[in-house]
Amino acid sequence: MAGKMLVPSSGRAGSALRAARWALPLLAAGARWLSDHPEVWERVKEQAATLQRTSTNRPDGVLETVAILREQVDYLEGSADDAEETRRAQDWAKRLDSCERAAQLLKAPATTRKDRRTLKTRVEALRSEIFEAYIEEMGEDAAAADA
Repeated sequence: MAGKMLVPSSGRAGSALRAARWALPLLAAGARWLSDHPEVWERVKEQAATLQRTSTNRPDGVLETVAILREQVDYLEGSADDAEETRRAQDWAKRLDSCERAAQLLKAPATTRKDRRTLKTRVEALRSEIFEAYIEEMGEDAAAADA
């Protein structure tokens, strides 16, 4: 019995658990702003739902995820408060470009499962970093608008 997965790996339940693994900690981090600004909460929920619908298992799904993350990075760069935030957004944009090129290459028929898995891991890490910053920046922007 050892080695058996107790968590569903496919289907709707598996998808929900994978999404919860990356989204819930991020939403908890931004909860202080989200509770005070329901309009921000609605936009964050929409973005989280959109990211959850895309699968990073296939190159096409990676390209969809990169497009969504690119929108978030554009928002982060546009609303950056200092040079460090601008630099971080530009760094994410470069990393997304790299992932996009890799996904295009992985559309070829001779790609390996290991290459696809490596790209999936990179994109999921980026998704967590960018989404966390996106939630935080939206909260900060909403708080600044109140002041």
